[in-house]
Amino acid sequence: MSKHLDDDGFQIVTSKRASKNKQTKIPHNQKQFIKHENNINIEASYCRILSAVDDIKSSHYFNDVLKSVSNVLKERNLLEIVCFGLGHIGECNISRYQLAFLLCLKQSFNLCDVFVHDPIFYSDECELLRRLGLTVITQNNEGCYVISQKHTTLVYLPHCPKQLTNNFLWSNWGVQLENCILLCNSFASLLQNQPSRILKEAVPYIYKITSHIDEIVLKNNFQYKDIFNDTSIHYISKEKLPDIDSEFWNKTEQPKYEDIEEFITSQMVEKLSI
Repeated sequence: MSKHLDDDGFQIVTSKRASKNKQTKIPHNQKQFIKHENNINIEASYCRILSAVDDIKSSHYFNDVLKSVSNVLKERNLLEIVCFGLGHIGECNISRYQLAFLLCLKQSFNLCDVFVHDPIFYSDECELLRRLGLTVITQNNEGCYVISQKHTTLVYLPHCPKQLTNNFLWSNWGVQLENCILLCNSFASLLQNQPSRILKEAVPYIYKITSHIDEIVLKNNFQYKDIFNDTSIHYISKEKLPDIDSEFWNKTEQPKYEDIEEFITSQMVEKLSI
């Protein structure tokens, strides 16, 4: 049995097979998507997030992640963290804990540059994120964030659609991916649970990179089991780069996706009004 939080903060007991990833559902017809704007209690949300930070900071899970990321970094310095897909931090407890985790990483690595984006953020949530010292990316670039070619970037995609991860890989496709640490849903699990022929067509850059990437499967030992389930650290070790043929890094035009419920494109929300 595992325990998790509902949106009101109550603990619910379910079987392990009932655990679900947090997703942002939208209609199949993209023209019907409307970004709703709700007011939240910023002060109350701020206090709840700080409480979640205390829970994360003292957890074995966070200590395990911190050790693993530090081992991957070795002597390198972390330049920035980029996070997509937190969801409604003012309403959802899963989102609040994932934000708290991000804040703990920011504090542990003493970073100034931590960027966040989700096309469904409310204006009040953007204000809250800025109050917490984060930079809100206002343009929906669909995950196409270009990282530094000299310094290391940690990319945090908590339970995000695989299309978002695929877009990120496409936008940085090349040896510079060595400068990226991806914290997201397990690639190994994705390959195990979906046919290769479908993945090769739907998310080709995830499919191609899996044979060259190292994955650290994180033990899901946090007290609430649906916050960080199926999360792994992915990276390309410097030692593997010489074995990759230069033609491997050839890429086509930006991937296109149709009728994907959980993936909000820039055509649905041109720009956040914040």
